[in-house]
Amino acid sequence: MERGQAPRIPVRLPHQLLTANAHVHSIPRILGARTVFWGPLASTPQKKHADLPSSQEPRLPFSPENPHATDQTRFDRSWHAVTSRIALPPSVAAEDSFGPLPSPQDADDDGLFMSALHDILDPAGRLPLATHTEDILSWHTQQVRLHFVNHVVPLLSICDSHADQTQVLLGSTRTLEAAHRQYAFGMSLVLRGMEHGDADTALSKFRRDLHAIVGNSVSNPLMAALRSVLGRLMATVLGIYGAPKAQPRGAHDSPEVEEARREVLQLVESLYKIGLAGERFQILFAEILNELMITYLYKLFAGVWEKRTDPYAVHPRPRCVEQLMAWIEERYARLAVEVANQLGNVQVSWTDVEKWKEIAIGRLAALRITELFDIVMNWPDSEGAVEDLRYAVTTPRRRLQLTDAFSSALQRRLLHPGRSTLDILRTYISMIRTFQKLDHSRVLLDRVAYSLQLYLCTREDTVRIIVTSLLSSPKETLSEARKVKLVELAELLHDPNQSRSERQDDEWDDLNVIGTLIGALGSPEVFIKEFQNIIGERLLSDQVGFEQEVVVLDLLKKRFGESLLQACDVMIKDIQDSKRLDGVIHRGAVNHPDKVKHEWAIHTKILSRLYWPDMGEEPFVVPEDIVDMQKMYETIFQHLKPTRTLKWLNHLGQAKVELELEDRTISEEVQTYEAAVISAFSEHAVSGRSPSWTFEDLWMHLQMDEDLLAAALRFWEKKQVLRKLPSDEYVGAKGANAAASTPRKAKKPSGISEKEKEKRQVYWQFIVGMLTNSSPAMPLGQIAMMMKMLIADGFPWSNEELQEFLGDKIADGELELAGGKYKLIKK
Repeated sequence: MERGQAPRIPVRLPHQLLTANAHVHSIPRILGARTVFWGPLASTPQKKHADLPSSQEPRLPFSPENPHATDQTRFDRSWHAVTSRIALPPSVAAEDSFGPLPSPQDADDDGLFMSALHDILDPAGRLPLATHTEDILSWHTQQVRLHFVNHVVPLLSICDSHADQTQVLLGSTRTLEAAHRQYAFGMSLVLRGMEHGDADTALSKFRRDLHAIVGNSVSNPLMAALRSVLGRLMATVLGIYGAPKAQPRGAHDSPEVEEARREVLQLVESLYKIGLAGERFQILFAEILNELMITYLYKLFAGVWEKRTDPYAVHPRPRCVEQLMAWIEERYARLAVEVANQLGNVQVSWTDVEKWKEIAIGRLAALRITELFDIVMNWPDSEGAVEDLRYAVTTPRRRLQLTDAFSSALQRRLLHPGRSTLDILRTYISMIRTFQKLDHSRVLLDRVAYSLQLYLCTREDTVRIIVTSLLSSPKETLSEARKVKLVELAELLHDPNQSRSERQDDEWDDLNVIGTLIGALGSPEVFIKEFQNIIGERLLSDQVGFEQEVVVLDLLKKRFGESLLQACDVMIKDIQDSKRLDGVIHRGAVNHPDKVKHEWAIHTKILSRLYWPDMGEEPFVVPEDIVDMQKMYETIFQHLKPTRTLKWLNHLGQAKVELELEDRTISEEVQTYEAAVISAFSEHAVSGRSPSWTFEDLWMHLQMDEDLLAAALRFWEKKQVLRKLPSDEYVGAKGANAAASTPRKAKKPSGISEKEKEKRQVYWQFIVGMLTNSSPAMPLGQIAMMMKMLIADGFPWSNEELQEFLGDKIADGELELAGGKYKLIKK
């Protein structure tokens, strides 16, 4: 062997090792063994060459003249030449530094490399007697996989540790780009020796394999960083952040939006090149698009309920719907198409765009459904939102979702003891008006209103509020009465448009709003009975005219029929006749021979007993001068109406009392029982008897209900006309002027601590709530029982102390006592 000549060492790894052990741990040995691949192993079976006669078969397996050994040796040497040129670096120093790439020109100028490349690419044609050949493309893919696992994946883990997600994405992308350049370089050298069509096929397969390797190694931190960065850029492109809420169609994007669009497309292009734009990325992109649609809807349309005001549009879509459709076409779909073009194998069709529009309309419907209770509460300022619902809620499923969600909101936000009956009725009116715009068939309203109607029937003050609100005057609709009355009913009743016989097809008759509300109360007899009671109270008041009562009565006749309301007709006629008859009686009394000596000062309202509600009876002794006037009145009345008799209801009357005290004169319009009590003190003063009365003596003298008597005494105490002595006797104000400025409470010390005042205020709030929401009138015992049930710390007062407290409220004008029951005074 000559000096410098490479030795012919017959060493070769068996081909079976490559195929059987093609795992990551076997590759280093295979690569290392290639440095000595100069000949076949002695134990390797030899194949006969198809073109050689048997006489030419090699006799010596290791003889240089053996053609099989010559072809195999040449293949091994060519394999070594190619693999050493495309071998990847054994180590990596930084995230984007895999060492310099050799110049591709070196391979072109190296004729030996190209000859070797052709040998291993076409061993069957160039080296037909080589018995053990390998696929250079598979070998390169395998070394890429090993290199990626051993060197690139650890670098990606380092990138994942960055706190800034932008740096995570940037570092990972640079690392993958650098690795991709190395892997692609080796592949490009191999492809130079292949035909064009075969090269394209091999390159496509290599890219698929490389992208699969990269895609399967993506970490969760990298995907989170990609979601964050890409989501922020896409939000800017879609006009969610940093852009005006609405832009006209065809408007140019702002520089901010254009820059964000450019960054998105560059990022996607880079991800596609390095293998991160596969199925996982496409799912992520679709998720971000989906989330941004929801964000856009809530950011731009939540609480935006204005009605479209374009007078020239013919059957236009609602304003929000129109804006949403333009956004889908001009921004949402455009971005999806641009990103899909970067991915190559993904297409966006017009069908996809239409599907996105359908999804967006469904989500707008879902948004408006969640807002529906607030939309109702803000009617009519929320009419635009109702138009959105009317456009979007068209399927049976969505209609069911709407009614279920609204019914749940009603239970949660309205139908509970914390809301007053007035609030519930006011909401019901808004419901009627809102749902009439949403659904002309009233099917939706019937579904959601049942629970509210049922709940209203459990409130004892429901009918009273409706009736008193209907009887409100037009002036009250503009006053503070709105806080305590359902003036919306009066507004509907006095709407001048009600005089029109025909209304537009897309509106319900406003009177039907009233009718629907009345119909929610169940039996008409319940409503009519309460109407009789309230109209009776109004007819017996000092009110001068009753035009409003007549209007409402005519309205109710149209709904319920005249026969059910005949009693109300009689009641109004009684008052009208009483005024005329009272005048006749007064004129007759002037010339009557039995005319009383006092000034004639009694006026009456004569009621037909069978047609008026039961007024109850609270008898007591009436002062003698009043009795004389009543007898005189009866005499003249029987002369005029011989077939009728009078029964005096003294507890329902009113009296004007004038008192002359040493320091002042008092003139008050009071209840008749209050006048009777102060009259008793006047009688004592005139007769010269003791000016004091005990409660028991006064009760025996007047034969008055104890509650009425206590209320009257406290009333005059409050007026500082009477005072209570330590001996529990009541005396007139004479000689008590010095003490008049000191407020006094019967059976209570004059000084009340702040803590006691706070406790009394809490108790009063409980009582007001009971008389407002539970029952409009309660006896003393029921109030005491409920206070003991409701107050968590216990109610320490006795019934006498509670009675005294309620008496103070009567004197303050907050309560009234009628028929042994306490009621709030309507203000």
